[in-house]
Amino acid sequence: MSDPAPERVLVTGASSGIGLATALEYGYRGARVGLLARGAEGLERAAVMVADAGGRPLVVPADVTDRNGLEAAVAGAIEGLGGVDVAVSAAAALYYGRFSETPAEDFERTIATTLGGAVDFSRTVLPGLAESSGSLVIVGSIVSRMPLPLFAGYVTAKHGLRGFADSLRVELAEEGSPVSVSLVSPGPIDTPLWSNLSSRTGALPASFPGANVPEDVAAAVVSCASSGRRGTTVGGASVALQALSVVAQPLAERLMRALASYSLHHPRTGGDARPFDEPTGNGLLRGPLPWAHRSILGRLRGRRP
Repeated sequence: MSDPAPERVLVTGASSGIGLATALEYGYRGARVGLLARGAEGLERAAVMVADAGGRPLVVPADVTDRNGLEAAVAGAIEGLGGVDVAVSAAAALYYGRFSETPAEDFERTIATTLGGAVDFSRTVLPGLAESSGSLVIVGSIVSRMPLPLFAGYVTAKHGLRGFADSLRVELAEEGSPVSVSLVSPGPIDTPLWSNLSSRTGALPASFPGANVPEDVAAAVVSCASSGRRGTTVGGASVALQALSVVAQPLAERLMRALASYSLHHPRTGGDARPFDEPTGNGLLRGPLPWAHRSILGRLRGRRP
């Protein structure tokens, strides 16, 4: 029997962090990987890394908040890949600060990138996935089930993504579509996003230990796409935090208040006041969080050497 054809994968937010880790994970599997993000420099670096991993990269410059441009880019990517078997929505934006001090345009841009971009990407790629009986995987967050102070826009977007994924899954099942929809929900992940987020004061959230690495999320994405299951939470601590928020919400809220107070009084510096105006993907997997680690399950799932 001949070997199966390589998978055809399209990933948004592919120039750094979780998106890049996912592209690399598929690269190790010999897949054709479409890399979609805003920044040409970060995309070119990502393409070299995917090729070195054994994949066949296709660079797809696009801004997920530009609907017309996104539709054209996705159509071109599907043509260039020869179809699409897996679509992964991993693009996100962050604004850090109290809601009362957050400019309306920055709150809206966070929503437009993290939620609106995922919705428009899904709408555009679904016909291609239907042709291949493929999989749509959306990267959500555990904050869709628990509060995270000082990131109101991001939390709002991730809540929306959970509702969108669940509703879309039911609709597709009702109409007999062969497309599976999965939601992967990580907790804190050490990615460059923690340094590229927007802050009017230039302050960044305080560093905290114990985060997982983007390779763990990538392994979960691949696992969900392959199995078609509804989704998964990444990291044992993340599972525990979600459970705490459900069974002991007042305690969870006190814990989050303490986290907010600590972060406000122990800020890092180096934030960009207007990162939304330009690409932030830099071809890097990891960020500034200390003692980030790979989970046992991530190691078992992943193929990274």
